[in-house]
Amino acid sequence: MLDLRLLKQNVQQRDYQLLAAASALQHNTLVVMPTALGKTFVAALMAAHYLATQPSKKILFLAPTKPLVDQQAQRMRDVLQVEPNSVVCVTGDVSPTERQALYQTAKIIAGTPQTVEHDVLARKLVLSDFSLVVFDEAHRAVGEYAYVFLGEMTRATPARILGLTASPSSQKEKIQLICDNLGIQHLEIKHESDPSVSAYSQPVKLDFLFVDLPEEFRTLQNLLRQMTSETLSELKELGFAESADTSKVNKRDLLSMRAKITAALAQKNVAGYKAASLNARVMNLSHALDLLESQGVDALHSFLAGLKERKTQSKAIAGLVADFRITKLSIQCDELLSRGVVHPKIEKLKRLVGDSVARGKTLIVFAHFRDTAQRLSEELSRLPGVNARMLVGRAGMSQKKQKALLDDFRAKAFNVLVCTSVGEEGLDIEAVDTVIFYEAVPSEIRAIQRRGRAGRVRAGNAIVLLAKNTKDEAFFWISRRKERQMHETLGELSREMSRNRHAQATGTPSSSSSGGSSPDAKSDSSSSSPTSPGSGQKGLGEF
Repeated sequence: MLDLRLLKQNVQQRDYQLLAAASALQHNTLVVMPTALGKTFVAALMAAHYLATQPSKKILFLAPTKPLVDQQAQRMRDVLQVEPNSVVCVTGDVSPTERQALYQTAKIIAGTPQTVEHDVLARKLVLSDFSLVVFDEAHRAVGEYAYVFLGEMTRATPARILGLTASPSSQKEKIQLICDNLGIQHLEIKHESDPSVSAYSQPVKLDFLFVDLPEEFRTLQNLLRQMTSETLSELKELGFAESADTSKVNKRDLLSMRAKITAALAQKNVAGYKAASLNARVMNLSHALDLLESQGVDALHSFLAGLKERKTQSKAIAGLVADFRITKLSIQCDELLSRGVVHPKIEKLKRLVGDSVARGKTLIVFAHFRDTAQRLSEELSRLPGVNARMLVGRAGMSQKKQKALLDDFRAKAFNVLVCTSVGEEGLDIEAVDTVIFYEAVPSEIRAIQRRGRAGRVRAGNAIVLLAKNTKDEAFFWISRRKERQMHETLGELSREMSRNRHAQATGTPSSSSSGGSSPDAKSDSSSSSPTSPGSGQKGLGEF
C-alpha cells in the first residue's frame, strides 16, 4: 500500500495514477501514458512512499536535458513535503566538487544521465544509496545512451526502477530492448480513450493541411531528379542499385546500398570505391531535393552554398560542385529568392499564426532545421500582434538561455515559440493552444511528443503542413501507421509480461520468453490490462 504521508495535502490525486504507482511498487515498471496525463505524478507518488518508508535512502530522477531536469526537480518540490533545498539538480553546469557535496545532503537528486554516469564511474555516487531510480523519456534507453549503463548498474541494487515515456516505439524488438536494459517486468499503459482517464483529458484536434508546390519549383525538381537518376544508373550498372527510377528509391534503399558497398569494399571489390563515391553523391542530391520540397528555396540555396564552401571536399562532393548544373541550380535559387519565392508553407503558416494570435491563442511551431526555425521566427514576428522567439538545442543556445526562454513563454512574455526537436520532449508548457508541424516527421515517437505540447489544460489543435506529392506526405502516413502499431505492440508485450509473472509465481512454464523473465525481477504482481487506442485525437490534462 502506498504511504503518502509526505504528499502535500492540496495535491489532486487521480485513481489511475494511484493504481499505477501502487502496481509499480511491486516490480520495475515502464509507464506509457500520453503527454499531460501525469506520468511524473506517478513518480512523485512513489517518491513520497519510499521517502516515508525508507528514510535513509534517496530518490534519483534522471531526465535527458537540463531544462527537463530543472522542471522535474521543481515538480518534486511542489508536491512533496520535503525541504526545498533537499531537492537538487546535477548537470554538467555543476562542478564535480559541488556535485559531490550535493550528493551527501540531498534527498532527491534530479540529474542528466551523462553527468550521473560520470559520477557513478568516478565512484562519487553510489546507486545502492537510492530506493527509487526514475528514467524519464525512457525510450532513450538503447544503444550507447547513458540510460543503458545506469539501468544495468541500478539492476544490481535493491532500488526500484520506474521508466516514463509517452511513446516507446512501434517496434517490438526496440520496446523489448528498452525493457531489458531497464529491467522492466511490467507495462502500465493508459490511452486517451481509457474510461479511467477520460475525465481528465483535453481534446486535441489533428488537422493536416496540404499545399501545392508552385510551378517555379518544377525546374529545380527536374534538374535534381535528372542528376539523381543518372547517378543511380551508374550504380545499377555496377550492380549496387536495383532501379534508376527516383520515385522507387528512398533513403532506406540508399542506406542499404551503402551497407552493400561497404561489404564489397571489405571483400576488396574495386568497383566498391566508385560505388561509394556515387552513393555519397546520390545521398546529397536526395537531401537537396528533400530540402527544396519540404523546407524551401532558401534551404536548398544554403545547402548548395555549403557544398562549395567545405574546406575539405570528398571526391563525391568535389565532383558534384564541379557539375555545371549545381551552379545552374544556385543561380535559379537566387532568382527565385529575389522574387520572394521561398515555399508556400510559409504563407500558409503566417495565416494560421496570425489568425490564432488575433484570437488570443498561444502557439508552438516545430521545424526540423535550425535555419528554417530562424527564418520562420523572423517571418512570424513581422505579423501584427505576433511576438515569436526561437528555441534551439545546446549547439546554438546554452541550457541557461533555454530555461530563461521557456520561463518567459510560460509567463506569456511572447505568444509564439518556434523550436527544433529540443522542444519535443517532456517540457511542461501548460497554456499552448495550437502546435504546428512545419513538416511531417516519420517517427511516431516525435509525432506523439510534438502533438502532446498542446491540450494540456484545455482543448487544443495540432496542425501538420504537408507539401503535396513529396516526402512530407509519405512521412505523415508513416508516423500514423507506426503509432497504431505501437499501441498494438504494447498490448502484446504487456500480456506476455503478465503471463511470465504468473508462471514465475506458480512455478509453471511460460509460453513466452519475452519480458519479465529476468532474474532482476523483484516480485510478482498482476498486470493491469492496457486499453486499446481510439481513433480520435485527444490531448490530456496535467496533474
